[in-house]
Amino acid sequence: MGKQIMEKLTDFRKIHRLMEQINAEKVYPLSILEGYQRGEIFVDDMEAPIAFLIWHSCGFANILGDYDQGFVEEVITLMQHPPEGHAGRLILQAEQDDRLQGILMQNPMIKRHERYVFTFAGHRNVLPHRSDPRPEPISSDNYDLLRGRIVPTFSWQSKEAFLQNGFGYCMIDTGHMVACAFSSGISHAYVDIGVETSEEYRGNGYGRIVAETMVSETLRRGKVPVWECDVRNEASMRLARSVGFEIVGTHPWYAYEK
Repeated sequence: MGKQIMEKLTDFRKIHRLMEQINAEKVYPLSILEGYQRGEIFVDDMEAPIAFLIWHSCGFANILGDYDQGFVEEVITLMQHPPEGHAGRLILQAEQDDRLQGILMQNPMIKRHERYVFTFAGHRNVLPHRSDPRPEPISSDNYDLLRGRIVPTFSWQSKEAFLQNGFGYCMIDTGHMVACAFSSGISHAYVDIGVETSEEYRGNGYGRIVAETMVSETLRRGKVPVWECDVRNEASMRLARSVGFEIVGTHPWYAYEK
């Protein structure tokens, strides 16, 4: 590729003017800029940057600004060979950008997928949960019981960071996680909700209970609940709609797949 184009940005103030460009997975870059969660920002020029890569510790990333082919090719190199951190991956969240897609798809190992975009339209009628286990706040006492893919370790670098800046709810049955819902991404204004139900407890409505509890707490805190999922994830789509979200569109995402 020749000369390295990207440099790591340390003064995040240089990127605030571009935040209005982001619609896809907006809460994750905001969480970095506002100091809730960790991540890195790479630019084409340290003094006068015009192209930016915002890379959250969970692996989600966004390209902003006036990028060129060389900048995108360096992003592809990071997708192919991610350094330590960022969950060992770079998942590029994007708008409907034909130019960006054209550059990315020149590499046959880059695959394009779609994610649903939801808006929160209001609560559905969720029946009160009167039997055990009951939803309880995620705390230092139960955090280590959370198991599965979409649990706080998905997007938070440490237990301490989550307990300080995030929040969530879980259901525990005799020392085993039944289900949990938590702030996968968080900013001043938004909370992206992640939900996991242990396999042996699925089909009983527990995911809906913790998701509804999480939505209610997010609203109580004055934040906007956010939900996105892959279009192939029908269970997540149905769960989102059951607690008050409506599909308003899709956006592409790109991954390097061997």
